[in-house]
Amino acid sequence: MNVNRHHGLWITAVLFLVTACVTVNIYFPAAEVRKAAEDIVKDVRQQTPEQGEKSSQSPISSLFSVREAHAAVELTISNATIRQLKERMKKRFPSLEPYMARGLVGEGLNGFLSIRSLSGLGLRQKATLKKLVDAENRDRKALYMAVAQALNIPSSQIARVQSIFALQWQKTAPKGSFIEKKPGKWLRK
Repeated sequence: MNVNRHHGLWITAVLFLVTACVTVNIYFPAAEVRKAAEDIVKDVRQQTPEQGEKSSQSPISSLFSVREAHAAVELTISNATIRQLKERMKKRFPSLEPYMARGLVGEGLNGFLSIRSLSGLGLRQKATLKKLVDAENRDRKALYMAVAQALNIPSSQIARVQSIFALQWQKTAPKGSFIEKKPGKWLRK
């Protein structure tokens, strides 16, 4: 009787371990987020394709890129929230750009701006910079949520959306800006 009881416990333990090891894979559309980030950031920063990286794509891969770009444009055009956020950020960027170029503001790994220094600024300029950065980060947070929602990405995956956007913000940051390459490790562009 005691052997059967131990046998039953072993079977129960094995079944528990097998069911506990089952993981749920959630599809994350990284390519779509990357394309949306590229298009949105270039639009906000008002960069033309020539200002971006040069591409050595074949005609066939260019055809697929056009199709992907069209899908990303449809995403941004069809979503009023994303359009509004982009427009506010686009209007704000010319005011932020000089602070970034002076190295006073940096692009963090988390997809948000960080004030690196207030050196050389008067009280009014400090207040202006803080308001600009706060407004930008609020809009970026809303943008990441709106992009996730548009692509049916669960809110638990917003950090992944942010990190994809962070790379694009860093890539297009003005010369002189600080870029966070590793947590707490900033380099000047």
